[in-house]
Amino acid sequence: MKERWKAIASILRKESGLEVIPSYEGWGAGYDPVYIPVLEMWARGELEDIPPIAKVPKGIVFDAREFLKKDDEYTLNAVRHELAYLLNTDLFLWRLGQREFFKFGYPPTSFVVLYSVLESIKTDESIIQAHPSAERILRLQWRERLKAIDSLYPHHRFALAFVEEWLGSSVLPKDLRKAFVDYIKAQNKEAYLILADEIFGKYISALERSKALNQIDLLLEEAKGRVRRDAHRGRIMTDVLKKLPQDMQNLLFSHKDENSESLETRDRERILDYLKSLPEWMREYLRQMSYLDMVERDVRFFSHFLPKTLETDLEHKGFLMFILKPWSNSGSTESTSTSPTQRTLSEKDKRYLKEYGLSEEEFKTFHRILKDVRVYVESFKRKFEKLIPKEEEEWDGAYSSGRRIDFKRLQREVPIKRGLFYKRRETPQDKVLAFKLLIDLSSSMKKENKAENAFKALILFSETLNALGMPFSVSAFNDKVYSLKTFEEEYKNARANIINAFNLLGGGTNLEKVLIEGMDELQLFCKKHNIKGVLIVFSDGEPTKGLKGEALRTLIRELKGKLPVVGIGVGKERNFVEEYFEKSGIRISEISKIPQAFSKVVENYLRRLISV
Repeated sequence: MKERWKAIASILRKESGLEVIPSYEGWGAGYDPVYIPVLEMWARGELEDIPPIAKVPKGIVFDAREFLKKDDEYTLNAVRHELAYLLNTDLFLWRLGQREFFKFGYPPTSFVVLYSVLESIKTDESIIQAHPSAERILRLQWRERLKAIDSLYPHHRFALAFVEEWLGSSVLPKDLRKAFVDYIKAQNKEAYLILADEIFGKYISALERSKALNQIDLLLEEAKGRVRRDAHRGRIMTDVLKKLPQDMQNLLFSHKDENSESLETRDRERILDYLKSLPEWMREYLRQMSYLDMVERDVRFFSHFLPKTLETDLEHKGFLMFILKPWSNSGSTESTSTSPTQRTLSEKDKRYLKEYGLSEEEFKTFHRILKDVRVYVESFKRKFEKLIPKEEEEWDGAYSSGRRIDFKRLQREVPIKRGLFYKRRETPQDKVLAFKLLIDLSSSMKKENKAENAFKALILFSETLNALGMPFSVSAFNDKVYSLKTFEEEYKNARANIINAFNLLGGGTNLEKVLIEGMDELQLFCKKHNIKGVLIVFSDGEPTKGLKGEALRTLIRELKGKLPVVGIGVGKERNFVEEYFEKSGIRISEISKIPQAFSKVVENYLRRLISV
């Protein structure tokens, strides 16, 4: 099986000149670290032109798991599509189009709906020109994508009409067909102008119909009694629904299990006309909620048409952002860095590695962070050691025979003729707690130096627990989970992973995934060694993927039924740690308060352990 992936990667490497590596951990792409700052400015639309060499990635990683049941030709062309998409797309134009739509009052994601489809078709057309034999497979892959899409609005169907046209079903009017043909033949900037001049106008008409349908769908969802993640939103929609005349309410309740397009045109128009007569504050709330709901629907749609090799995230107000990462020679998008042992090390690096488990450069970074928390490590060690019984022999117990007599117990035991007044030599049971630490590396942690503060807290935790001899494990997370240290791994050997985790900063936040995986690992270790454990999460607590709202709170409550779970929020701005973790959530605003939070958590659970 490995030879198969190597052969496919080799063909694509020769075609593209890029490093192509198979992986079982997901898709990814990496760029020369030298160009990352200018690349990010280009992707954010702050620079229109940058050197062409900066736009070319060093390599890509493809997810081999997706092709285990596919033949080689299918796999080759699927990865070829991703490579071509990555090399040909202009990230400046992605942001430019989103800004234009935002100015028009539409969600930026509605631009991505159309642009992602057209750019993906344009990519495959260029592949077919170079490799005619790829046409059959590429068209097959498009048909598979179409089968996976449902719940479409008019602007979604508008975008997919270009796909049908490309697949051979003539569905476009003559003027759009000509614009489409010109688009897929043009270069990036010329294609964008064709889109703006000849396609946008008709697309916006479809988008307006989608907005109207969406407002009615929100009312139908409310009539259905759907459980909302946002309680405030639910209250507002209840008020809007009750404001409608009774006959309109009855109509919505009778169609509550359907969608807005199931209503007759005149009924939809009546409802929309009445919504315009609502108080201004209520109309504004409805517009905002419709905006957010449209963003969610758009994201579900265009996730089928974005480059898999580029990680994406949604910024505020629905702007799609591409997250650009440096290329790692390790060939896995889930590794934190190239291990020092995989590089050519100097003699100085070898000495540092032997003594500290870090190269010289990594040690300097580690030492810079450690100096801010070093003063607390020894203080906490002394403080917590007082709570942990030392493993020394003592005479204790109540036995019927032995080598020492407990004279206090003798006075009670002789009168009742029981005779349990002997003591024996005993060793107190070692009191040990296992800690599972989770640190948030999502894009939102870049604000207010949250990430740096969280890393300082992580170093403080790790150094103190290591000094106390307490078992601990560390994982980092954004929308993926990265293991930095396992319970069995020596802390010295894991320091490099912890330091280089800074390279993973970015992406979304998936609290659900990391909490479940972290709890599973902690439970398994605690059961194996018959000890207690605590799960601690450093985050700003704003999930963008996985469970949110009440569903996430319910999950955390369930996990607390297994082992203690603590959330520590970092940052001055409001975060949701207290909301999701409730009484076990702690929010801190400054690095100076991290030691107090750490002390409070560890001391609290050590005292509970000793009292058992």
